[in-house]
Amino acid sequence: MQPLRILHTEASLDLGGQEFRVLSEVIGMNRRGHSVLLAVQPGSLLGRYANQSGVQTEVLNMQTVRFPWLVLEFLRIVKRYEIDVLHTHGSIDSWTASIAGRLAPSKPLVVRARHKSTPVSRTIRHRWLYGMLPHMVVVTGEAVRKGLIEDIQLPPSHVVSIPTGVDLSQFSPGSSNEPLQREWGVSPHDLVVGTVAFFRSYKGLEYFLRAVQVIISKIPRAKIFLVGSGPDQMKLEQQVSDLGLDASVRLVGFHSDIPQVLEVFDVFVLSSVWGEGVPQALTQAMAMERAVVATNVGGVPEVVKDGENGFLVEPRDVEALADRVCVLLQDSKLRQDFGRAGRACVVERYSQETMLDHTEHLYAQLLSQATLRA
Repeated sequence: MQPLRILHTEASLDLGGQEFRVLSEVIGMNRRGHSVLLAVQPGSLLGRYANQSGVQTEVLNMQTVRFPWLVLEFLRIVKRYEIDVLHTHGSIDSWTASIAGRLAPSKPLVVRARHKSTPVSRTIRHRWLYGMLPHMVVVTGEAVRKGLIEDIQLPPSHVVSIPTGVDLSQFSPGSSNEPLQREWGVSPHDLVVGTVAFFRSYKGLEYFLRAVQVIISKIPRAKIFLVGSGPDQMKLEQQVSDLGLDASVRLVGFHSDIPQVLEVFDVFVLSSVWGEGVPQALTQAMAMERAVVATNVGGVPEVVKDGENGFLVEPRDVEALADRVCVLLQDSKLRQDFGRAGRACVVERYSQETMLDHTEHLYAQLLSQATLRA
């Protein structure tokens, strides 16, 4: 397709799955020859990573009290860069950038992203935000799509699912994990269970730690690693101590070398209790041929087929989570079978190139329709 001038907007200051999706999409579309601009807030971690990756950014103060001025600033950016597609992700940036896009004389395509499966209130305000302002809503999984259609009665044709893709050239099994093994004190004979997450309450890590109590009682040589950071970190550290798990569990902080991290794991756990689309950490673990145990929330069952490429358990079911992890730790062949089946699933349906192909196709289709209407 012809190169496009695309503006992505994200007001969040954090760096979790949503922000990594934005970064992946921006870098990928740049690589495909489009001119992509990213609007972020001062102090944004996403902005920092984007700049390190060579992405052009515009830094705007996106506080709610600046609402009318922010609309004008987005209007200026749309005009200055002759934006063809305006793709929004957060709340305040979606409101203000979408209004600017609709007011702009150049009439750019307006796309609203929805990353989580949390319910949306059926209000006039949300009907405008998702139904009237954007030309299309892009979500990260069919469960998110279904929820949005049911919650605020959007036409099915107005919502499309494009799950976050995995860079298969980066997430490929067989990379060296020896440096991390030495750093974390892992021997080749250890059995390692881990997760990668932004430490928020909906990630269900408190239930994972309670399951660890059961796992350690049955398999004392198991080692458990929680990789990441976030607002619940101190709470989780205290829980590790309260449960007497200090000898078995380590919170090792944020790591950017996720393929090497996953290579250390024998089993990957996703213990979320709500809010997920199709989680990137899950598909990345599957791409690395890790055996997975995941909770049946959001778009997770779209990826994990219970007993075929991983195990599914109900959220907050500590006993079931512990049992499935133990089954995998005690059966190396099953781990290998699940790992190979998981990677095959990701290669077929959840690669970064598939995500970018579907996004380009959507842009082209919508822009063609707009041209015909004009």
